[in-house]
Amino acid sequence: MTDADGSLYSKTTAQIHRAVEADSQNRPDHALTYYNEALKVNPSILIAQLLKDYHGQQRIAMEAKFCEYASRTSALICQLSPKPKYRADLNTAHAALIDARLAFARGDTSAALDLYVSGIDVYQNILLLEKSARSTTAWSREVRKFAAVCLVEAERTKAKAATAATTYSPSLSPIRQDLLVNTGPISPQQLAQDSPPPGRRNVATPSPRGTVVHASNSNSSSGSSINSTGSSTNNSTEQRLTAKEADVVKHTSHINGLTFLPWLDNDNDENFDLPDYFTDKDGLPTLSPKQQRKLWKWRRASQIYASPRIFGTVGCAHIVQETVTDCSFVAALCVSVEYERRFGRQLVTRHIYPRGQFGMPVFNTSGKYMVKLFVNGLWRRVIIDDLLPVAENGKLLCTYSDVGDIGPSLMEKAFLKVMGGYDFPGSNSSTDLHVLTGWIPEHVFIQDQAFNADRTWVRMCEASRRGDVLLTIATGEMSGDVASALGLVPSHAYAVLDVREAGGHRFLKAKNPWSSLRWTGKFSHADKAGWTPDLMEQLEYDPATAEGNDCGIFWIDYESVCHRFDAIHLNWNPGVFAHGASVHFEWALDMGPRQALYDFSANPQYTLTVNNSSGSQSALVWILLTKHVLKTEKNTDFIALHVYDSSGGRRIYEPRSAMHIGEYVNTPHMLVQLSATPGEHYTVVVAQREKTKALYFTLRALCDAPLRLQPAPLPAFVETIQSQWGSSSAGGNTVSARYLDNPQYRLTIRGGGGPRTRASGTITLDSAQRHPVNVRVFRGGFLVTRVLEVNTVANSGKYRTQFCTCSIDGLEEGSYTVVVSTFEPFMFSRFKLAIGLDQPFSVAPIAREGAGMRQRELHGRWTPGSNSMGGPVSECCSRNPRFLVRTARATSVMARLQTPQADPLPLVSVSVFSFENAVLGPMCASSGSYTNSPQGVATRLTMLGLADEPSEYLVVASTWDRETDAAFVLYFYSEDAVDIISLAH
Repeated sequence: MTDADGSLYSKTTAQIHRAVEADSQNRPDHALTYYNEALKVNPSILIAQLLKDYHGQQRIAMEAKFCEYASRTSALICQLSPKPKYRADLNTAHAALIDARLAFARGDTSAALDLYVSGIDVYQNILLLEKSARSTTAWSREVRKFAAVCLVEAERTKAKAATAATTYSPSLSPIRQDLLVNTGPISPQQLAQDSPPPGRRNVATPSPRGTVVHASNSNSSSGSSINSTGSSTNNSTEQRLTAKEADVVKHTSHINGLTFLPWLDNDNDENFDLPDYFTDKDGLPTLSPKQQRKLWKWRRASQIYASPRIFGTVGCAHIVQETVTDCSFVAALCVSVEYERRFGRQLVTRHIYPRGQFGMPVFNTSGKYMVKLFVNGLWRRVIIDDLLPVAENGKLLCTYSDVGDIGPSLMEKAFLKVMGGYDFPGSNSSTDLHVLTGWIPEHVFIQDQAFNADRTWVRMCEASRRGDVLLTIATGEMSGDVASALGLVPSHAYAVLDVREAGGHRFLKAKNPWSSLRWTGKFSHADKAGWTPDLMEQLEYDPATAEGNDCGIFWIDYESVCHRFDAIHLNWNPGVFAHGASVHFEWALDMGPRQALYDFSANPQYTLTVNNSSGSQSALVWILLTKHVLKTEKNTDFIALHVYDSSGGRRIYEPRSAMHIGEYVNTPHMLVQLSATPGEHYTVVVAQREKTKALYFTLRALCDAPLRLQPAPLPAFVETIQSQWGSSSAGGNTVSARYLDNPQYRLTIRGGGGPRTRASGTITLDSAQRHPVNVRVFRGGFLVTRVLEVNTVANSGKYRTQFCTCSIDGLEEGSYTVVVSTFEPFMFSRFKLAIGLDQPFSVAPIAREGAGMRQRELHGRWTPGSNSMGGPVSECCSRNPRFLVRTARATSVMARLQTPQADPLPLVSVSVFSFENAVLGPMCASSGSYTNSPQGVATRLTMLGLADEPSEYLVVASTWDRETDAAFVLYFYSEDAVDIISLAH
């Protein structure tokens, strides 16, 4: 950096100090002026740095800060807009410019240029309106300055695109330069003239983030890019987020009204060496009502303790929960620091900055700290100051250390800043440990019928010995008398500090976050009979000494835990798995029905594949679904995670035949552990009991073998038909005489020009009413006139309420007939038929039988000994019920014979004969072999008559059995008008 650049840099710093000070003091007009003055200088420095490519990390940090302050300036412009009509447009421009900077940071210069142009265009239009109104307000002048800065950013992006040989380069020429201010270097004299006096405090803010990455390998150390399992890694294969995932990450960075951006490599270079006290720009966290009543003032750590330190004390005995209702968090923190004491590995202390030479956090005289927390599927940076709430007696009103260590207070403040403040409604310690460590949460409910005490003990004991699990336990509701007698707190979390087997007993060492009030039952300090000298030696515990020293730590036998506690919370080290994958996604409110009880077609679904290169027969896979939190409130979203093993990784359309059926729970995490066959494809489905809003998730899979997690494929070709069952088309099921009245569609699978094409996919049928429905596919592509199982190529199976699916597997090219039906006739409803195949196809409705023709409905009856004369082997077949047809010209006709009231159904046939001069002539048409189909029998469409010449024909309805006694209905269809009458015998 040249001397001139260095001078400009120092001037920018001075302006930023003033801008942030004004911003923190709620003087937005002054802050806007100072930010703009700083931004006028900064582009010059940035361009000089870009051209020289000097000090890469310094340049990256400078760019990040520049974008951060530019974003704040844009937000202030929106806030101070004098005309409400401008605000919507300004907010749009603000969003476009933020997206432009994020696109630039991840190297997508084409998208960045598009977004810059759209954002600048809004400012230009507003400035034109202001100019036409001859406005000379201070606000419009600041807008001009900022628009000029945006132009510099756009030109910088354009230059980078050209350097990278990017072919896309939109023109920036239409921008009105006369509306902007000079963006060139500003002289020190000009800067001095415009600058107000410096403020007392320097308030730093988080830098905007660039691209967040996944990684496939989870075994690594801390301190580099973000990977799929929530760990940081230096040696992993990285994979960029998709555009949709980036949108999810961006949206869920806004939590409880604040923004918590993903952690990136250069966050380790955050500046903590400030000339004065740092004050968090996001203000002070909200206090609980109890804290508010007791609050005296907020004090700096250095004002509370003479020699503050941060996690300088080993272990958790000194950590005390105060008035905040966050026992779950304090228990989680105690477990984490005790883990560090036992195993000598940093777990949470490495996540607080600044850090010293050996990676441990150090006290910062300016009071600025940065904490790394795992929130909404990613590690995120949380900036805090060291202002802490103090009571009038000088006692801290937050979690504190009784030996003057401010580490617990700072970690709690960072955690509760994300969660919405000290007025925290509570959580469970496994969820809070996930935020602190990224370790995989698992909930074991002791009172559940599926709880296996021995198996759970073995898992806890072995993993605890290795240092691969963090444990907490929680009580449920209990009466005050019982709780008092046992020394327990109802609905309270306890940290588990150790797990041991000694003297033939199983023990947990636990700590009450209050650092007082301990277990008084079996093997407590009060149980003199239970403690033998050998047991005291093995557990290093003396009940006599402990009796007068209540620090909330106690030993409790496992059987008492199973009897008196409600839950065991386990958090597992993701590092025990060699491989991981994750995906972030949104489940929009309009994706599928509000209650997907029958229809999973629109649910989020992912294909899980475990690599079979290891040659093993099975691989343990853990699948964790995390619901993102946007606001701390009561969780009313009941979510389940299902896994299907016979799907081949394809999409699931109906909730049946799952290998794992998840329970619907309103917790933020759902964990599934399964034994997977390498090389097989599984489908993971997210389900919700009832949708009320859009939700956001991270799905994470961990395994010792390489694995892939991809969106379950959608069909390549899809057609959707909206129709209905009405009075003439609700024909009922296949045993109904009216089945053929149901809507029918011709499905034609087109060939690809090569080897004979085979198509696979799914047909779904969704009824607007809760009617049982079915889909059946027949060969031919013609109107189905007779239901034959041998002619059926696919069937959705039993009638299912409201929604059903029919799988298509390897159908050859050609035409088929699709029939959709309700279980009973006259079940009226709208429906949606969706066909999705992996090969091109077309689908079209098939006209109903006799559509466009004239119809006659004739009734008759076979009576034994009278007109029930049997089949063609009978000499009197022509004496069966007959109908005379007279036509004046050639016309197409067909006939259908049904016996809807007969039980059992007789074998029947219908034939048409010529009938000249009252003499029975040759057969013209026949329904074929005798059958007892519920839909009856029908002739094909046949041409009868001569052109302009009257003709007569005889329609004969016959049964195979001469003893048949049954009524029948004959439907006769003709293209032109005919006369048809029943002939008496």
